[in-house]
Amino acid sequence: MPGGGAVALALRLYGRELIRLRLLALPALLLPAVGNIGIRYIAPLLVAKLAGQAAADGGLTLTPALPYVLGFGAVLLLAEVVWRIGQHCLNRVGAIGTEHLYVLGMDELLAKDASFFHDNFAGSLTKRVLSFGRRFEDFVDTVTYRIVGSLVPLVFGAVVLWHYEPLLVAGLLLMIVLTAAAATPLIRRRQALVNDREAAVARVSGHVADSLTNMETIRAFAAERREAGEHRSRVAESRRLTLKSWDYGNLRVDTLVAPMSVLTNVLGLLVAIAFGGPGQGVEQIVVAFTYYSNATQIMFEFNQIYRRLENATTEAAQFTELLRDPPTVLDPAEPEPLAPRGTGIRFEAVTFAHEGAKPIFEGLDLDVPGGARIGLVGRSGGGKTTLTRLLLRMSDIDEGRLLIGGQDIRRLRQSDLRSLIAYVPQDPAMFHRSLRDNIAFARPHATDAEIHAAAAAAHVTEFADQLPEGFATLVGSGA
Repeated sequence: MPGGGAVALALRLYGRELIRLRLLALPALLLPAVGNIGIRYIAPLLVAKLAGQAAADGGLTLTPALPYVLGFGAVLLLAEVVWRIGQHCLNRVGAIGTEHLYVLGMDELLAKDASFFHDNFAGSLTKRVLSFGRRFEDFVDTVTYRIVGSLVPLVFGAVVLWHYEPLLVAGLLLMIVLTAAAATPLIRRRQALVNDREAAVARVSGHVADSLTNMETIRAFAAERREAGEHRSRVAESRRLTLKSWDYGNLRVDTLVAPMSVLTNVLGLLVAIAFGGPGQGVEQIVVAFTYYSNATQIMFEFNQIYRRLENATTEAAQFTELLRDPPTVLDPAEPEPLAPRGTGIRFEAVTFAHEGAKPIFEGLDLDVPGGARIGLVGRSGGGKTTLTRLLLRMSDIDEGRLLIGGQDIRRLRQSDLRSLIAYVPQDPAMFHRSLRDNIAFARPHATDAEIHAAAAAAHVTEFADQLPEGFATLVGSGA
């Protein structure tokens, strides 16, 4: 469940993205607000003045009304043009920003320790990293249309209302402040419910991915019914927590805000009627009613606006929560150049233990000369695979040194170290890519001749030539 720090980190990363794209983000954020000023405030102001003119003259003919009508149409047309330009910029902010955040999220996962992936479901991680990028679009849309697009016009409306009667502005601000003060504790409570809901969604995603990845094992043990039951249980818990958070917003937050918005509208009309100046009554009442209605619409939609924001930031925080624990296996600040003196491997007084467990090795000394072939024999869990993982520096040893060609592997870049090692894991791995890509994974620039030679040595050509697309055939768990 993400904490406040993870939400703050998500907001910082989203904010950084807006700053990076500021030449597009500034017009994207402001131009729709300018368009809203024209539609919600200037156009109704012209109608109010027209109504005031009609009341003052005891009626209205086309000639004096024409300037107001033409102005009304021009304002709406200009507002639409401004809106389109803002939308054009916003589309690019969303697309470019989402692309960059997808890349950033994957880069952060690639920098994590191997142990990190043992502690997190692949499906849950997939959902989190993709939501982190995708939710940026929802975040920017909400900020643009619902927050900036409402607050900037509201400031304009307050200036106009002040011109008519300062008490109209004072009454509006008072009601907004009172509503916000009353709703804040409820919103904090709802945030905790939303965190619980998102954690339940992540558990569903993790179980689905885990089941699909291990489907052959599930079938081998006739465990389909048990896995389906576990899935139903997790989905039911997700539904229960989702309804709990939604109902809290509907029955607690909205039932507070709705009466306050009604009261604000009534107050605005009373002030406009009571303090309307000579000859200004109709015009001032129309302006007050329209502007207060716009303002209270924001109050009434407050829960929906907050819900959109919390959905975006909470889902993003599911990923940024993972970033708060930095990787422990790091490249040295000043790495040594890769210059091995031979191919020998040496463990010197090595001690290693998994976190919270007893040591697997204590003071281990092992010397493997270059060119030697050795086999490790021992009970399951005795540390055979761990030795290989330490050699690849998937984890760091607690004490001692591990040398290859006379070089301490902790003083090398991880990429340089692993370029020395050919690794065939005991559990085969197949990417959902072409057969050619899988064979060439360790040497992506290998020629077709080299790939075919490796395939022939491993007897892959015996079946690869029979595949529908040969070495271009998709293989792996998704094929």
